[in-house]
Amino acid sequence: MRFLNTKTLQFEEVADSSLGEEQNKYAILSHRWGAVQDEISFADINESQDISNKKGFAKMKGFCDLAASLGYRYGWDDTCCINKGDSSELSEAINSMYHWYQGSSVCIVYLEDVTEKCIMDSAWFDRGWTLQELIAPTATEFYDRDWNHVQSKSHLVAKLCSKTGIPEDVLTGRASPSHCSIAQRMSWAARRKTTRVEDRAYCLLGIFDVSMPQIYGEREKAFLRLQRAISQQSKDESIFAWSMGLEKNEEEYTGLFAPSPLSYLHCGDVISTRGSTGFAETNGELSITLNIFPHSMNTSHATLNCTHIGNPESRIAILVSQLSTKNEYVRARKSLAGGRELIALSELEHFVERTIRIPLQPTELPSNTFYGFWLRTMKPPGHTESQCRILSRSDQTEVDKVCLRETECGTAGIIHFARELGSKVNYNDDPYERRWSKISWIKLGFDVDFNPMLFLARSMRWMVYRKDSLGVIPNAQLFEQATGSGPASRARKLILDNRWISGKAGVPSRSHGWSSGISILKVDRFKGVSGSLDALNLGILVKLRPSFSPEGSVSERKDEQIWVVDITDTERGDPERDMSKINKDLDQEEWMNCCCGGNPDMQSHAIQQEREMADSLRKVLDSSDLR
Repeated sequence: MRFLNTKTLQFEEVADSSLGEEQNKYAILSHRWGAVQDEISFADINESQDISNKKGFAKMKGFCDLAASLGYRYGWDDTCCINKGDSSELSEAINSMYHWYQGSSVCIVYLEDVTEKCIMDSAWFDRGWTLQELIAPTATEFYDRDWNHVQSKSHLVAKLCSKTGIPEDVLTGRASPSHCSIAQRMSWAARRKTTRVEDRAYCLLGIFDVSMPQIYGEREKAFLRLQRAISQQSKDESIFAWSMGLEKNEEEYTGLFAPSPLSYLHCGDVISTRGSTGFAETNGELSITLNIFPHSMNTSHATLNCTHIGNPESRIAILVSQLSTKNEYVRARKSLAGGRELIALSELEHFVERTIRIPLQPTELPSNTFYGFWLRTMKPPGHTESQCRILSRSDQTEVDKVCLRETECGTAGIIHFARELGSKVNYNDDPYERRWSKISWIKLGFDVDFNPMLFLARSMRWMVYRKDSLGVIPNAQLFEQATGSGPASRARKLILDNRWISGKAGVPSRSHGWSSGISILKVDRFKGVSGSLDALNLGILVKLRPSFSPEGSVSERKDEQIWVVDITDTERGDPERDMSKINKDLDQEEWMNCCCGGNPDMQSHAIQQEREMADSLRKVLDSSDLR
C-alpha cells in the first residue's frame, strides 16, 4: 500500500502483510474533491514537481501536518496515493478502498465548506464515495475548513443516523453492513451523487463486499453489473423491492434490476424474511420462484421475501406482466405507486407458487390489452327478429364495446336480444321451439385469472334469484331499469352481478344441457376460442385482435389488443330433434367442433378414436371448458 510520509510528503510503500504492525498504523483522509487539475496527483509527487502553488497542496499539507501531530508516520490521500494512469492499479484500489478505510487507525474528515454552519449541512454527506468513508473506519474525526476539530463520529451517532438513514449499530461498528438488507443498504446511497455515472456503482463495492472490474464509459450498465454481482452471492430478494418511476424517463416495463440507487429511496426500512429459494441467471434471463396472484389483464402480483420493519405480517409485492412466451415476464409499474405494494400474509393463501423468467434487459413489451370486449358480430339464432341492446359496466366506452376498470374482474357488460314488436313464434309449428328458444342474454366478463367468460341464457319472463352461484338471471324489466339508472343503482348492481363468474363452466351437451336455459363458457386467456355449440346452433369466436371498430369509430391502435367477440347462427338443425341419435352423435359433434376447431383432419381422427374414447370423452365434456 502506498502512503505519504506525513513529514517528508514523499511516497513510502508498506507490504499488505505488515499493515497491522504498530509502526505502520496510518491516518486516512476523507474529503470532497475540488477540480481535478487543482488536486495533487500521483505524478506531481512521483516526479518531484513543484506543487506548492496548486490549490490542493494546502489541503494535503494540512492533512499530513495533523496526522503527524497525532503521531502517525503514514497518511493516505486518494488524490495522490493512487496512480490513476495505471488501470490495473486503479481497479485494485477501488476494490480495496473499503478495506483501506476500515484498516485505518483514524479517518480525518475535512469539511472544506464548514465554518460556522452546522456540520450536517456539509456537501460531504451528498457524495457517493464518502458513504463507505463514513461507515468503514473505526474512529472518525471531523474538521472544519481551518482544520479545527468539530466533533467525533462517536458523539454524533444519533444525528448521523437521522441524516444518512444508516442504523446506529452500523455507524458504531457494532454491526456489519451485511446485517442490513440489500435494499436498505442501497437506500443509503439513493440521494448521493458522483461525478462519473459509473461511480454510483463502484463506490458501493465495499458496502456489499463484492469485487468487479471498472469499465469507465459503460455508464448505467455499471449499476446493473453491480446488482448481478450481488445476486450471485446472496438470496436476499429485497434487491428487487425498489420503486419504479423515481428516475427521469424511466420505462413502464423493466427487468428485475433497478436503474440506479435512487430507485431504493423508499427502502430504508426494508428487511429480508425467510423463504427465498434463490435465483439464477441464464442466457440473459433471471429465473426466480415467487408467489403469483392476478392483478389485472396479463399482469400479476409477485410477492418477495421481504417486508417493512413495522409490517412483519406482510410481504412486499411487485407487479410483473406476461410476455408472449409462457412464464416469461417483465416488471411493470401500472397504476401502483412505485409498482409495488404490501400484501398481508393472510392473503397469500390465494397466491400460486410459480417459477418465472425475467429478461435482464427486456427487448419485448407485453401486449397492451383493452379491459373489455369488442362486440364485433352479434348475430345469434333469432337475431333477425331481435333488437341488440348493450349495457357496459363502464359508461366511458363505445357503443360496440363493454369494459371494466383495469384491476377489476367480473362482469364487463350484458347484451340483450329483445324480440321486436310484431314478431311471433308459432310453437304449434315447431314443438321443440319452446325448449330450444333463441338466445336472449349474453354476459361477458373475466374470472380472477382474467380468462374471458361468457354467460348465455334464454328469455326469462320474471327475474329469478338463484340459490346457487349464478346470482340473478336477468329479464327485460330489470334491463330497462338498469339502462335508465346510474352505475350505483340497485338495478345495475343486480344485472351486472358477478356471481355467475364462479359458476360451473362447460360445453352445452347432453351431460351439460341447455334444459335450464343457462350455460357458462370459459375461454383460455392464452389461446382464445373459435368453434361452434351445436346444442345451441351457435358459432362463437373470442380472440385477441388489434383494437379497432369495423365502422371506423375508432382509429386502429396497433399497440393495443382487444378481445373480439363474434356470436353467429350456424343455421343447423336442432340436434335434440332426433332423440334417437343423442347418445351417439351429440357429445362427439360437440367435442369435434369446440375442441377441434372445425379442422377436418382432426375431426376424422376424432371419429376414428370415438369408440375407444367414448367413455373418457363424455367425462371431458362434463367438466371441460370451451377452449
